[in-house]
Amino acid sequence: MKKAFLLFLVLIITCVTITGCKDSSNNTSSSSGASNSSNTITSSSSKNANVGMIRDLSVDLKRKYSIPNSDSNVLEVVSKADEVYQNDLKKLISVSDDVIRGTIQNVSYTSYEGVAWTKSDVLITDTFKGNLKKGDVISVFTLGGYIPLSEHIKGHNDAFRFKDLSAKKIKTTFLKETIDGEKPIKKSDDLILCVVKTPKDSPLPKGAYERVSYSGQLYAESNKEFVQTITDSSHKTVKTYSYDDIKKMTE
Repeated sequence: MKKAFLLFLVLIITCVTITGCKDSSNNTSSSSGASNSSNTITSSSSKNANVGMIRDLSVDLKRKYSIPNSDSNVLEVVSKADEVYQNDLKKLISVSDDVIRGTIQNVSYTSYEGVAWTKSDVLITDTFKGNLKKGDVISVFTLGGYIPLSEHIKGHNDAFRFKDLSAKKIKTTFLKETIDGEKPIKKSDDLILCVVKTPKDSPLPKGAYERVSYSGQLYAESNKEFVQTITDSSHKTVKTYSYDDIKKMTE
């Protein structure tokens, strides 16, 4: 009887040890581990693990463009953003309505008044500033993306710039508008974003959010490090912040 009891005790200790090792490896994972479900993700942080959608605050698009297929003609246009506080994360945070950490659920392309925009639906896994909550899904708009050339011409009245293209060619041509030095947002990206509510006079949908600056978009390298990229003329500067660094800036 004593031997049986000791064997039972050893089995319990072994099970606890194995379970503890498994949890530890999950907590130190460097990826966000986004699932294919639109409602549930698993974050690399133990605090953010298994965050599911609680409130859907995302917005719909009147027009939505897909990435052009191989039959379409694509012209790439590179622009330079005018950013007032592009070198100062603390100032970016101070002018933001909300500072959030989230996982990109979907990426869509649209346009307003001839300008290309990218809409990213973000599931919030942590909050640093503002009224948004963990579990909210919001739509964040950033400049750039794909737009039919015909829509661009309609908004800018600049058909003269494309006089070498026939009317038929214009109908099958897309512009890919990118901001110099910016890395495009992709599904499953784990980001910290500085955002503002879309102003009432904006052509963007009511209830949407806009990213304050590309410098206010930090990529999670691990659960403890977030990388900011600053583009200034031909120079690119990369800065790394800890979770606590960002937390202190929002206090």
